[in-house]
Amino acid sequence: MGRNDTVWKLLGGKPWAPLGAGCLVVAGAACNVAEVVVLEEFVDGFQDFSRLRILLFAVLLAGFYGFRYFQTPLLERLNHLVGLQLRAALDRKVAEKAARISAAALEEEENQALLGRLQNEPERRYAGGFFAVLQILGGAVGTAGVFALILEHVPVYLLIVVLLLGLMAVVFRLIGRYKVTMYHSRQEIARRGDYLSGILFDRSLAQEKKLFGYTGYIQKLYREETIASGKSMRKSILISNLILWLYDNITYLFSASAYLLFLPPLYQGEMNLGLYIAVIPALVRMGEFFVAVGSSCLPAYREYLACLEDMNRLNALPEQYYVPEKEGGKRPKNLSDQFHEIKGENLVFRYPGQEKPVIEGLNFTFQSGRNYALVGENGCGKSTFIKLLMGLYQPEKGVITVDGEDIRTMEFGRLQGLFSAVFQDFNRYDYTIRENIVLSDLGEEEEERMQSAASEAGLDAWIASCPEGYDTRLGNLEEGGVNLSGGQWQRLSIARLLYRRAGICIWDEPTAAMDPLAESRLYGTFQKKKSRNRLNLFVTHRLGAAVGADEICVMGEGRFLEQGNHEELMKKAEGVYRRMFEAQKGMYQ
Repeated sequence: MGRNDTVWKLLGGKPWAPLGAGCLVVAGAACNVAEVVVLEEFVDGFQDFSRLRILLFAVLLAGFYGFRYFQTPLLERLNHLVGLQLRAALDRKVAEKAARISAAALEEEENQALLGRLQNEPERRYAGGFFAVLQILGGAVGTAGVFALILEHVPVYLLIVVLLLGLMAVVFRLIGRYKVTMYHSRQEIARRGDYLSGILFDRSLAQEKKLFGYTGYIQKLYREETIASGKSMRKSILISNLILWLYDNITYLFSASAYLLFLPPLYQGEMNLGLYIAVIPALVRMGEFFVAVGSSCLPAYREYLACLEDMNRLNALPEQYYVPEKEGGKRPKNLSDQFHEIKGENLVFRYPGQEKPVIEGLNFTFQSGRNYALVGENGCGKSTFIKLLMGLYQPEKGVITVDGEDIRTMEFGRLQGLFSAVFQDFNRYDYTIRENIVLSDLGEEEEERMQSAASEAGLDAWIASCPEGYDTRLGNLEEGGVNLSGGQWQRLSIARLLYRRAGICIWDEPTAAMDPLAESRLYGTFQKKKSRNRLNLFVTHRLGAAVGADEICVMGEGRFLEQGNHEELMKKAEGVYRRMFEAQKGMYQ
């Protein structure tokens, strides 16, 4: 997605609606000038006209009025069509860019707010800005034509127009500043309001809301948020409206002044009656045009510029240095067979704005065919380490290599192919069971592999009991979808991990929603079922699950404090792992 994604660039090869709008606006400007000429001739020559000529002029005038009557709804229709085209283009571009943004950039609050703004009708702001420019250009052309007819008789009127244009420029700057401020404020208010309303209406929170009875409290927060938001915008709205009120009144005085300024030349015979009668309604429309410029066109254009700047900021966000595979493409086969060792040396990582590194001086070596367990207290850096391992974060110092190759030099699509994972906060997709499993490796679907993954995750018997087997729809997206328990959703995420058949499998608290027996069976199965082509890394707080691992890595202070199997680590009388294990063990005695 390139910089300066303007309306014309976004519409690409389908500019018919904006071209039609442009033609309508130009035609409208020509009509304004032609109407003055025709009406002047009609009034001045009425007594000398034949009936046929009178009829011709009457038809022309009726045509002008009829065109003006239909012009507005036609422009509104074209505005709607342009908005639909822009929505499709912008949604695609924002989605494509969002898919490429680096994980670190996505997690920043400012960038989340940016994405939120670009999901809130950006097409309306683009279309509004485009049509504002059209209206300004069309009005300027019409104004220039009318001035060409009257300045010969009232040159002082040019001075009034120049003053009005200067006033309009000042208003543009003032209104624009406040409109941009309100644009950002409204988007932030909407984002916070959506969060609170989500708490009020989210089905998954129904039990907690009923049990703890906090609905009233959230409603109170919502009201307070609304009031606070209103106060924060009140000053901008008040000043903006005051400026617009003053501008509108001065502009209407501009129109009214025409009646008086044109009387002397009319009385002295320098202006004929036809021109006087014809030019007054044209000047009234001109005044309305100047009012519209200040009250709607310029603010709409400023909002468009703010939205365009947001698009440019989105374009500038760092990407995950990879080109997405084409839909229906396949990952390289036997990729896991090429993997033997992943190694990290002297890794250092800190989050933006933080002085203390989360990871500092970390070294590790993981080998294919072995099971590893990563344990440690909350906040010790386990999740950050996993993101570094998968290449989602870049270390400040140090290097991670796969069989000696720096992962920063690898195409991200190839690096992705090495990993599969089930995360603690796994996603629940309201689609079919089949889609929930094969999403991890979209390509040519392999039925046998899918069934094997489901069986290993302990889902085969349950799927057999479902009304449509693997094609059973889940969740509430469509009527008739099957609702699952937390444990069933978690097993589906495990099946998704297994279907990918990657060389490095990351299990981040994979049994948090399972009962103890199911958890024990799952860990026992996968720790015993070793493969020379697979490395399993279990991230867990339940140290009983780490007992069977070939190597346990105890994380703390940004590095691995201890490494070894269960027996080796338990021999350390003052060891961190032993203290943690004994503390958990005491809970069951």
